[in-house]
Amino acid sequence: MMKRKDEFENYAEHPRYGKRPRITGLNPETNYLKVFLHWHSREGIRIPNTAIQADLTKQAPATVAVTHYFDSKRICRDCDKPFIFFAEEQKHWYEELGFGLDSDCVRCPVCRKQQQGLARAKERYEELFHTQNRNDDQNLEMAECCLALIEKKVFHLRQTEHVKLVLKQVSEKNRSNGRAIELAIRLHQLETVSP
Repeated sequence: MMKRKDEFENYAEHPRYGKRPRITGLNPETNYLKVFLHWHSREGIRIPNTAIQADLTKQAPATVAVTHYFDSKRICRDCDKPFIFFAEEQKHWYEELGFGLDSDCVRCPVCRKQQQGLARAKERYEELFHTQNRNDDQNLEMAECCLALIEKKVFHLRQTEHVKLVLKQVSEKNRSNGRAIELAIRLHQLETVSP
C-alpha cells in the first residue's frame, strides 16, 4: 500500500501551532444572516473543519465582523514557502492584539521573526544615531545594527561608509576586541562583493 503524501509536509513550522491544520470539527458555511468569514478565508484557501468561534466584542470596529476564523493556507511574500495562518493565531491578532480585520498575514513565522528583528535593529540604530557622546559599546552596537540592515538590503550599500566612521570612533583599546574585529570582517566582505 502506497503511503499518501502529506500536503503540509513542506509547510513552514509555526513555533506554537506546528505546520499541520488544527482540526476542530467546526465547519460553518457562509450564511449572510449568521456566519461571516474573513475575506482571506475564501474557498480553496481555508482549510475545512478548522474553524473556531470569534468573540465579536473583542474585535476592532469593522463594517462586517467575523464570526469564525479558519486555518488558512498562505505563501510567504519573502521566501515563497507555504505556511498556515492558524485560526487561533487570527483570534489572537484580531481580538488580543487589536489588529483590524483588514490586516492579513503575508509572511511565514521565520520571515516574520526576521522582519521583526530588522525593525528592532532599525529602531535601535535610529536611537543610537541620535545619542550624544556614544561610548564604545554603543558605537559597536550601532555599527552592528547598520551592517545587519545593509546585509538585508534595508539600507543601501553606501551606508558602509557610515559604518567605517562609527568604527573609527571606537577607542584604540576596543578596536582589537573580538566584536570589533568581527564587524570589520563583515564590513570588508560587504565591500568586496559590491559592484
